[in-house]
Amino acid sequence: MTYVRKWFHDLWNIFTQELRLIGRDNGVMLIFCFAGLVYPVLYNYIYRDGVVDDMSVAVVDLSHGSYSRRYVQKFDATRECAVAYDCVSMAEAEQLMKEQKVHGILYIPSDFDARLERGEQATLGTYADMSTFLYYKNMTIASNLVMLDEMPASKLVRYEDTRLYNPNISFTMFFIYMALMMILQQVMFYGSSTLAGTMREEGRSFAQLCGGHGVGRVVLGRGSAYFLIFLFLGAYGAVLVPYLFHLPQHADWWDLMILLAFFVADIVFFSFTWSSGITKRETVLVLLLFVSPIAVFLTGFTWPTENFPLVWRLVSYVFPTTFGCRAYMTLTQTGSLSAIAPEIEAMTIQTAVYYFLSCAAIFAENRLLKRKNTVLL
Repeated sequence: MTYVRKWFHDLWNIFTQELRLIGRDNGVMLIFCFAGLVYPVLYNYIYRDGVVDDMSVAVVDLSHGSYSRRYVQKFDATRECAVAYDCVSMAEAEQLMKEQKVHGILYIPSDFDARLERGEQATLGTYADMSTFLYYKNMTIASNLVMLDEMPASKLVRYEDTRLYNPNISFTMFFIYMALMMILQQVMFYGSSTLAGTMREEGRSFAQLCGGHGVGRVVLGRGSAYFLIFLFLGAYGAVLVPYLFHLPQHADWWDLMILLAFFVADIVFFSFTWSSGITKRETVLVLLLFVSPIAVFLTGFTWPTENFPLVWRLVSYVFPTTFGCRAYMTLTQTGSLSAIAPEIEAMTIQTAVYYFLSCAAIFAENRLLKRKNTVLL
């Protein structure tokens, strides 16, 4: 048998062996099937609306002037909020919120009109029920829109509101696109790490495959099995599910599959690298609670990446989702592969780095196992 034929023969054997190991582990199959198939549908169902219109609000107007009345009228006219109660005190408004009759409070202090008449800066307060972020978003948007409209006609800067890709400012379009890619990374990492931890608990290791095969064949063979599984899960979660829930998709399915191919390859070798340190199955649950919030934050979903301190910006380069989530959102909104070229390049570099790191980790573990066996003998 020639070297090339033997190389592909070994690759195929490792590929099929990995699929059998995955299929025999009930915990891994539960993670892949439940989290990979159910979570995308669950998140889309929970956040299927993404927009709350005419949110009930209580107004506490202590100024009782022409400016405050006009402000309240315009506030009530916004799509986001509707004035349901006119209260005489904050205590009355707070009681209405406790009873869930309103989900927000607009507070106008007694000096509001007097300050504006003197040409001074006036302030007001907004309070929102934080049982969902959508209430806070509505209060903030409505109050800001009215303030911009109330600026003097002689203002130096003309304001125009142009929303290219998310005109309704839907929370779904901020969250779901990030969540769908984050699910793929987390499921891949926790599934492969669970399998790795189980094998090491039983005194086995993937590094033992290097005895008859090269390190590259072991990593690529195992990686091909996960690549096949997660390309399917990615197509299901990032292409089919958004279509079923009527999320805006300006990209062709082929372009989405190209993005998924780069992203899935990235998360596979990312998971291989970091799972090399997993020695117990239960360790994965601890990492789930610790790593997930950090990975979500570093995508830029909750805070602009431009405002990250340097140390956190460097940490963000560790996770494939930092680039994958950004690329997926940009591609679905613009429909252009050229728009995500920087993210594709970053994921390609990450894939190469993690491939060599995963090879190095298996090589080092194989050497340690050989040394340990030599000492025992």
